[in-house]
Amino acid sequence: MEIKLAENIKKFRKERKLTQEQLAEAMGVSVSAVYKWESNQSTPEIRLILEMADLFHTSTDVLLGYEWRMGGVASAVNRIVTLTKAKEYDKAVTEAQKALKNYPNNFDVVYQSALLYLELGKETEHREANSRAVCLLEHSCELISQNQDENVCEVSIRTQIAKAHLLLGHTETALRVLKKYNVCGVNNALIGMVLGDYLHDADGAEKYLGRAFAAFAEDINNIMVGYCNVFFQRTDYDTAVDCLEWLRVVLRGIQPETELTWFDKYECILLETVAECYCLKEEPEKARSFLKDAVTKALRYDSAGPGEIADMRFFTKLGLECRLAYDKYGKTAMDSLRQRIERESGMVPGLMRLWLEITEI
Repeated sequence: MEIKLAENIKKFRKERKLTQEQLAEAMGVSVSAVYKWESNQSTPEIRLILEMADLFHTSTDVLLGYEWRMGGVASAVNRIVTLTKAKEYDKAVTEAQKALKNYPNNFDVVYQSALLYLELGKETEHREANSRAVCLLEHSCELISQNQDENVCEVSIRTQIAKAHLLLGHTETALRVLKKYNVCGVNNALIGMVLGDYLHDADGAEKYLGRAFAAFAEDINNIMVGYCNVFFQRTDYDTAVDCLEWLRVVLRGIQPETELTWFDKYECILLETVAECYCLKEEPEKARSFLKDAVTKALRYDSAGPGEIADMRFFTKLGLECRLAYDKYGKTAMDSLRQRIERESGMVPGLMRLWLEITEI
């Protein structure tokens, strides 16, 4: 059996931002004793190992480094997750109870058990399950230094705690947690929902929902343009076109096609990009049709007089001014198209020829 006690004492001490002197004082030993433990020159007594595990908020198995070789924790966690997904809650709870008894300070065991109880609470409205979820999630925050999942952090766990409090009817507590851990506005949508739905605070809800919607609009644009580039690189041009067409529909929303808005300038670029896809698919007529639509729309946009370009109606109703990055290509819509064509024509055969044919008409 491979023991990594010396390595782990040093690792956990540093994670807790303790010096050797501070650890020695906490354990009631000399600094030289801690130095020998970390350099593997001696091994602490069992009593001290237990005390250190408690100090580091971990289990003795984790501190010793033993469970990773045995795979006991991984197997237990996998069973809890699998049974939870299958909604076999009775079996999952049995596995969780057993795992928590054997590994009470292992992050993965504690966190996945918490998610089990949270899911059970949502499905069955079982208050005890939600209360148990809160306790385990709080403990997970204490063990966060063990976490290896990049999708999980203290903020995400605190959000789960807030959701559990909502299920328990602790609305004010949930709101307080969400606001405290609202890093970069990550909880804006949920805060807005709680204020509007649970507390009937329309003005407060609107402020947070507005921020969330503006971020959503920016995100959905970046996501779909990103996906378009992914499929572009894989030469799956049909799916790239689907991404662009979906984005056009979503961003225009309820605005009629006949109304000219600031979105139309950006839509010219989306249409041109669809034309690029058809050029690469060697379908010049379809490419011509989309590029012609882009040019027509750009000319109409650039020739609009004062007051002819409206705000996006839906955005205005929500009190938002969400323009994304539509002006980054050029001062006018035609400038935007021209710059895009010049930049991409070297990689898209036939694109410049179509552009010259259409613009000379």
